[in-house]
Amino acid sequence: MNDFLKNIFIFYFLNFIIILTLKYFEIINEVTLYSIIYAAILSVINSVVAIMLFSYSYKARHSVFMLFNFGGLGIRILILLFAIVLIIKFLNIDKYAFILVFFIFYFMSLLLEVLYFQRVATKKK
Repeated sequence: MNDFLKNIFIFYFLNFIIILTLKYFEIINEVTLYSIIYAAILSVINSVVAIMLFSYSYKARHSVFMLFNFGGLGIRILILLFAIVLIIKFLNIDKYAFILVFFIFYFMSLLLEVLYFQRVATKKK
């Protein structure tokens, strides 16, 4: 789990530096900056929950593993959808920037999760 957390930290830290650089040179405004921050927070929470569910269920029975990971995926997507709707509806953000950045972070985090799952599975063999 430490490798995954290190990779996630590096990924988000580098993106944060890029985003702050864009803000410093006034390429993005404050509203867009907040949109990016909210998107990153949602993505990080989603990834951490996915790794926690995986770590908890990895050595459990097959049915428990499937329930936690696939059931957890469905529940996480519903919670993310609810959170996205709330953020877009009630916060003063750039909706298009938020959605674009969220999907970029989501898919990059998903890729890192899959690589982590694959690494753990190959270590087991």
